[in-house]
Amino acid sequence: MGKTFSRIPKLFSSGSKEPCGPECNGPACTPGHIPPTETTHSLATPRSPLHRTKRPASPSSTPPEEQLAKRLRGDFQYLNFAFLKNNSTISFIQESKVMFIMKGPPGSGKSFISQEIQKVYQDTAVCSADHYYIHEGMYKFDKEIAKDAYEYCKQQAASAARQNTHVIVIDNRCMQNWEMEFYLKLARAHKYIPVVVEPQTPWAMVLRELAVKHGHSKPGKMIPNKVKSYVPVLPVYYGWFLNEVDSEVISLVGRSWLQKALGVTEFEQEFVQSFQVSSSEDLHSSFTWNSLIDGGSILHATSKFTARGKGEGAQEYITSPLVKESVGKCFRLCIIGFVITPRTIGARLKLSDEQLELWSSNDNEDPKVIKGTTPKPSDSEPNISKNISVCGSTVTTVKSSSTEIFHPTSGKGSRAHLTLACAPNITPVNTGFDIIRAVRCEQYALRCDDQKPENYTIDEGILRNYGDGVWVLYPQCEVLVSSLFSAFY
Repeated sequence: MGKTFSRIPKLFSSGSKEPCGPECNGPACTPGHIPPTETTHSLATPRSPLHRTKRPASPSSTPPEEQLAKRLRGDFQYLNFAFLKNNSTISFIQESKVMFIMKGPPGSGKSFISQEIQKVYQDTAVCSADHYYIHEGMYKFDKEIAKDAYEYCKQQAASAARQNTHVIVIDNRCMQNWEMEFYLKLARAHKYIPVVVEPQTPWAMVLRELAVKHGHSKPGKMIPNKVKSYVPVLPVYYGWFLNEVDSEVISLVGRSWLQKALGVTEFEQEFVQSFQVSSSEDLHSSFTWNSLIDGGSILHATSKFTARGKGEGAQEYITSPLVKESVGKCFRLCIIGFVITPRTIGARLKLSDEQLELWSSNDNEDPKVIKGTTPKPSDSEPNISKNISVCGSTVTTVKSSSTEIFHPTSGKGSRAHLTLACAPNITPVNTGFDIIRAVRCEQYALRCDDQKPENYTIDEGILRNYGDGVWVLYPQCEVLVSSLFSAFY
């Protein structure tokens, strides 16, 4: 079963407390407690918006460039990020491992955001190629050593990751997406949740204002060339990501339910035959656990597969103000059951109204089986820390709130899930198809009284066989776990 964690809570309880409302995403909260949405942290709360005066009728003696610099100084109203303002988000990040990757032209506000992150989170490492040019407190750019500066930044980031630093900030330009590749691989190897941050400043693509913010009176050639080369963020998919310890805990929960299901003779016989193993003891090793698309071991629930902007409706989703505002925000996920087939094991999610607004997957897609090589854990970063994770567990359980135990979800969001395990040569995308099949089976059983599935009572739940390899576990308790909305690139 691997290592255990002393901070893992009791997974199943018979308590009757109700879960927090959708406005409460905090990992430290208890059922019934709703903390304030906005933090009172003096270092994270934006100041009042800057009031700009009208241009005077008579010419000013102050040079235009100095006027512009004075006008832009201290624009805190553009720090409207959940990871700087939202209490539950800040609390979750403090107990997790998150890598913020700044992306934007010189002068767009990346370093300002980095400084504010460092103020909010004590255990923070800010890594920047610009630090390499500072000697005796003075910054002096030297094009001849630019390659060394970026290598220095990579070394600093790798060192911070090996030390399990809670928050790592990559304060480079990353104008093109390939410039993020090293850091994204580093994040996966060390089980960090990556969050790409683009400044919200209105001058982010205005040459003259960028020049002033970057310390130049005129744009020159460097800034226009950088702006021209800028490539917008194009993720493979968006979704809710668990931290390292919670991923381990939920994986253990899935294994425990599989073990309970194996206590049912009919279930055991069907799966032993499907996998062609000699006994039920071999079934656990027959599934590949932590078999995610990215080859890592951080669990996630996909909200939209964008295929780097090529998927249907991808551009609209990527540019949506709601999606941009939600990146880097904490959400509390609710696991209501598990679907087990000879292909996959998936944890079913019941999305809140706020989460449904971010949901853009096809819940009515025709199920199919997609085969391929099951991904293995990434080995791109060999010096992975062997220390016990600094992450804290946010997993809690509450009595199930569903009044219809055998059809808890349908329609929009019913496909939402966490992939826990896959059979050999079965890719994780099949978990979504198996969830769709399970929901259709539930709806069919609801309509047809003459063909009821077989029910089996197990410890703290009911196991139901819908036939054709579809088995669904309906626990007495729901599992709540915190997550961070972000994207995979």
